[in-house]
Amino acid sequence: MGSLLEALWGFYTNQVLSKVDPESCTYELGWFSDHGYNDFACVLKDSAWNSDTRTGELLRIEAKSMNALADESKGHFDELIEKLGENDLLLILIWTWEPVDTAVSQQVYPYILDHFIGKARSIASLRDALHLARGGSFVDRESCPDGCDPLVCLHHGEPLNAAGTRERLLGPSSCRAANVSYAANFGGLVRMIKTDSEPARREFRRFRANDDDAHAYISFIHRNYPDEEANQYLTSEWKTIAQDLGVEIKGLKKVDIIRLIRERYPNYREYLRLIS
Repeated sequence: MGSLLEALWGFYTNQVLSKVDPESCTYELGWFSDHGYNDFACVLKDSAWNSDTRTGELLRIEAKSMNALADESKGHFDELIEKLGENDLLLILIWTWEPVDTAVSQQVYPYILDHFIGKARSIASLRDALHLARGGSFVDRESCPDGCDPLVCLHHGEPLNAAGTRERLLGPSSCRAANVSYAANFGGLVRMIKTDSEPARREFRRFRANDDDAHAYISFIHRNYPDEEANQYLTSEWKTIAQDLGVEIKGLKKVDIIRLIRERYPNYREYLRLIS
């Protein structure tokens, strides 16, 4: 169902593009049919488009979808940053099943709860910085674990976790996990912004403060997974925000402080962004 929703997004976006400038209708979305990384490209309509050279296209879009009630590991953004164009976009749809009419039947339909669209390179930069802060690394062609010739190394830029295990199937064969082909933790849409150390927290906050797309992505994930947001910040930090906003918190537990802040100040994430 997620794949269908992604395709429908492309279809309806094309309907919108055709109405922006109906006289010329300059742009449209093209669908990649070769099972590569990207789902769509914004192309010049009725012009020659070569996906190998990117001739005739403006940018590419990768669409991801997550069922709000499903396992987070199903959603991954693990494309290497060097393969992302400067203007390429990342689209994420979060959806769930909603009843058509519970009084009449048990039929349900897919309902999109929220969406994010932003610069893919910004999100990849945040992902990669946190990967390094967790003790991970990226293969360098000059020292590939497979001993590749630097001139033809196919593993350059591939992520390895702190244990030296490859995170993608295309990583070095010598770094294969013991019981699986690869670890598959890199780029989990929720998991990739978790922090469990001071270096990781510093990187998280540095990116959030300085990159609008990173801030928008973090806010999107935390809006839909509020427990992740609550755990990201210390009780003392929530108390400071509450005090700055004039919220009376004496004697309240962390969960109640957060609840009051969220109820009374919808823009509170702008305050979270300022925490260093």
